[in-house]
Amino acid sequence: MTGEETALRANYGLKDEIRDYWSGRAATFDDSPSHRIDEEYGMPEWHRLIRQACGLEPSGNLAGHRVLDIACGTGEVSRMLCGLGAMVTGIDFSETMLATARRKLDGQAWSGLLCDAEALALLPDAHFDLAVTRHLVWTLTDPTAAFAEWRRVLKPGGRILIVDGNWAAPRGILQRVRNWLANRLEPAAEPDRLDRERHSAILSRVAYAEGLTPEKLEHDLRQAGFTECRILSVHRLYGPGMRNAGLAQRLRLTGTHRFALVAG
Repeated sequence: MTGEETALRANYGLKDEIRDYWSGRAATFDDSPSHRIDEEYGMPEWHRLIRQACGLEPSGNLAGHRVLDIACGTGEVSRMLCGLGAMVTGIDFSETMLATARRKLDGQAWSGLLCDAEALALLPDAHFDLAVTRHLVWTLTDPTAAFAEWRRVLKPGGRILIVDGNWAAPRGILQRVRNWLANRLEPAAEPDRLDRERHSAILSRVAYAEGLTPEKLEHDLRQAGFTECRILSVHRLYGPGMRNAGLAQRLRLTGTHRFALVAG
């Protein structure tokens, strides 16, 4: 190993590992119905959740609202926000993910920025009416820094909508029954061993390695200065919103460990 290679390895940290893991999954990320949002059933349910988080009427929209999509990935949540008329900025620290989002959202009121979700130095204070993030918080290495930054870039009265889950939680009896039924209907594909090992290695070292619960998340958001927190149901996202997915997939994905929380 050369001196340069040794130096690169020494500087390769957990964040680099997280970025490379998700970059490697970018090409197939939208293959999962829990990532790709279905046009027919999923989009209306996402619009319902976003309106609920913002206190909008059932037919309301986000026209004139600046919205930040934190860790936008391939741009699926950004699509939902653009569909409601928002002016969206999507940030991600994976250029591979951003490239997919740029192609997907070409011509819409969307701009992408290569940026770390825990350090938003490129974004101004009090700029956004709303921020949204999905499946990010569990990967944070420094939630305190991240939540302070998210609050900083929100306007007074702005809100953050977080959709996430407690991926470290053991499978309860209900989920085990669901998985058993799902496997009877359609055997699950054998997971890639290396991918599973990398995911487990990352999960064991992030800040929420012991599990991300709504109660823990609310506590940490309040510590960062958010004063109003509400837990929202995601049943419709992963139930009626996934009617076009097979029953076996829906059984596997409708676990009770998923949740949404809005804070302001």
